Amino acid sequence: MDEKIKMIVIMAGAMVGSFVFFFLIFWLVLPKAGPEAGSEAAAESGTTAEMAGEVTGIQTSTVDRRRRVPGGLQLSAANVLGVNIPAEAKVEGYGWAKWGMNVDTVLARLREEGVEQLVSYRPENSDFASVVALNPDEYHFKIEYRFYNDRLFHVEVYYSDYYKSNSFNQFLLEKMTEYGRPYEQYATVDELGKVILHAKWDTEDSLIELVGRPEGRFSLFIDSWMTLIQLEEARKTEERLAY
Repeated sequence: MDEKIKMIVIMAGAMVGSFVFFFLIFWLVLPKAGPEAGSEAAAESGTTAEMAGEVTGIQTSTVDRRRRVPGGLQLSAANVLGVNIPAEAKVEGYGWAKWGMNVDTVLARLREEGVEQLVSYRPENSDFASVVALNPDEYHFKIEYRFYNDRLFHVEVYYSDYYKSNSFNQFLLEKMTEYGRPYEQYATVDELGKVILHAKWDTEDSLIELVGRPEGRFSLFIDSWMTLIQLEEARKTEERLAY
């Protein structure tokens, strides 16, 4: 039993060590958001932008890749391990599914794409509904769309074995090209002693979490910020009325 625990600790340490190392790489390379980066980083940021343009084979000027903010010029994108990472990503849903779409629209689009295994659930006397697409393509084994007042506000994405050979760091870097640099990364351990890795993004419109479980099982959770605020306000109102 002691040997088994020792092996679990060693494996967990190796996974977390790799995760932290990767985190340090892109944390140091990517520009810090906000005024504190300041004009002192403008020259270095410009150089990084030019490098990013060269790596991707796109010839763009330094000025084209910048935006002006209080405190100086900041990058609109940075280069991490040869990949372009946006400084501020616009995330308004998942793929074609945008926040605010109704159930019928999402169902119609899924049917147009040839998804055969669809489950629609709308509890009686409830403001919530959900649509589940099972095995919609070779990359996913389930995508669940959730609605509040017939408006899409939450998506859960479970990836198929297509990504099984990927490491969490590879998958994270791929998602960074869509969502930018995560604001938080951490690891947890489940009841079996297996390490679960997490990365979170907080954009203007969405709250996002990537979860990496053992054996290449990845999942993604995306929420509409606006609806989360509405739900919290509704909860507080219910609490006040209850007293």
